[in-house]
Amino acid sequence: MQPTAGAQPSATLNRQHFATSRMMEFFAEKELVAQTGHSTEQWPAVVLKEALDNALDGCEDAGTAPVIETIVTANAITIADNGPGIPPEVVERILDYSVRVSSREAYVAPDRGAQGNALKTIIAMPFVLDGTSGHVDIEAHGVRHRITARVDRIRQEPVLDHQPEPSDVKTGTHLTMHWPNSASSILEEAEAQFLQIAQSFAFLNPHLDLTLAWGGTQYHWPATDPAWAKWLPRNPTSPHWYREPELARLIAAYLSADAVTGRERLVREFIAEFRGLTGSAKQKRVLEATGLARQPLSALAAGDDLDHERVGALLAAMQAHSKPVPSMGLGIIGRAHLEARCRELGAEMASFEYGKQIGITASLPWVIETAFAWRGDDCEEARTLVTGVNWSAGIVNPFRQLGRFGESLDTVLAQQRVRRDDPVIFVLHAACPRVAYSDRGKSAVVLGG
Repeated sequence: MQPTAGAQPSATLNRQHFATSRMMEFFAEKELVAQTGHSTEQWPAVVLKEALDNALDGCEDAGTAPVIETIVTANAITIADNGPGIPPEVVERILDYSVRVSSREAYVAPDRGAQGNALKTIIAMPFVLDGTSGHVDIEAHGVRHRITARVDRIRQEPVLDHQPEPSDVKTGTHLTMHWPNSASSILEEAEAQFLQIAQSFAFLNPHLDLTLAWGGTQYHWPATDPAWAKWLPRNPTSPHWYREPELARLIAAYLSADAVTGRERLVREFIAEFRGLTGSAKQKRVLEATGLARQPLSALAAGDDLDHERVGALLAAMQAHSKPVPSMGLGIIGRAHLEARCRELGAEMASFEYGKQIGITASLPWVIETAFAWRGDDCEEARTLVTGVNWSAGIVNPFRQLGRFGESLDTVLAQQRVRRDDPVIFVLHAACPRVAYSDRGKSAVVLGG
């Protein structure tokens, strides 16, 4: 007998509530594209950018002029630096996909990147590309960490096999991402963009000595100024770079970390880490103004939240008793370096132009540098566009919204009759402690918004 119209089914489904590990989000293509801000076709460039960001930061933290070598073969990308090296315990924490591990994320500073998940995404990439397993090696401090990623399809969670063994690498970090054969075409077609990213980092970092070997071709960009100075990752951040939400985020991060170690950090210790407040006299004035003398940092907590009124008062006092950082304190790439890089590309130096603008907006210092050069009528190369923020090169042009009218850099160049196939070099770099991004992968910056 056929059921009559509108009749209810005789049986019902008692739906089960299933739990799926959120760690799987790193091991699925759609989510990893969102995490990196780039499609799979651009992942070779993502590996290079993130590895160079980490290597440069590490070298600068150690006070070492960075020397970085990158080797690309048919089945691997290796980046080796001369920095302090990633400690074994940090590698262990990176492999915990339930937490974000970063020495940058909670601070407001002119840092490269600051996503806090760069190595996590690189470790996940080979698996996502292959679909079965992925392999990454990290060598530092005399230890090779062989990391194999796969997925438990029943439990729907990633499984990471971490095998440490002895290594000859005592200085710096050697990172090798084993590129899956099943995705070989992506790597093969990435050569031009890979070279462009490496070249852009060489443009934006005068102290960087960078070598790239791709197949049988080697490229070398020697440092033009190994002693070049800029704001360093280890330098204290300025209270003037923070707003109340950012300072509250930093305080919460300290409280969370102290809860693990059992430490009772004083407010005085906290404010002593900021630029302009290292002296005891200024610390005393801030503490007296806020009533936080001899108080632990936890005094700013209110249950499972922070007392935002007291945090705001603390920030106001910190700013009142310190001076803003001048724009030149961020660091200037400079005319001489950009001129040298343009000359290496065969530019007609009579056409070279350099521009620099500096300023402070709402206590935030900023520097914008530009360079332009013509490569000659006989040059068969198309436009060379070098863009970056805080000395980190953009994989794609990050200046897709300029000013309050939202014009992109490409639009501005088109208005100046600079076409994509013109043999010109154009450089645009911006440095600022607090940068707004329009996407989760932090690939598109918003200036003047």
